[in-house]
Amino acid sequence: MKILVFAFIVGIALLYFLNIALLKTPILDLHWSIHAGIRFLIGFILLGVSFFYAHAVKFKSAVYITACIVAIDYIYDYYAHPYRFNLEIIFHGIFMMTWGAILGYLTAKYIKERMRS
Repeated sequence: MKILVFAFIVGIALLYFLNIALLKTPILDLHWSIHAGIRFLIGFILLGVSFFYAHAVKFKSAVYITACIVAIDYIYDYYAHPYRFNLEIIFHGIFMMTWGAILGYLTAKYIKERMRS
């Protein structure tokens, strides 16, 4: 439990400083928060729980699914909003997926340990 809380708090702090350093804004608007949330959930469910913890999805399949979802999201963003393909936006998306994967793995591990006891 301690490592899960630690990973969450460190992730929140890094996210805050990443937003200030890369995106020049501590608070994201609703549209951008939805995109960041999608990337976090992809990392949490697909990479963290399904691949790293449960091994229910092969690595190649997880990468293809993740790449397709993120590519569709970036293409939509490219045509519908002013973000375009900035390197900062890509780094932010990678951070959100990595943070989601770590928290997904740790959460699944914590839940399994709680069920044992």
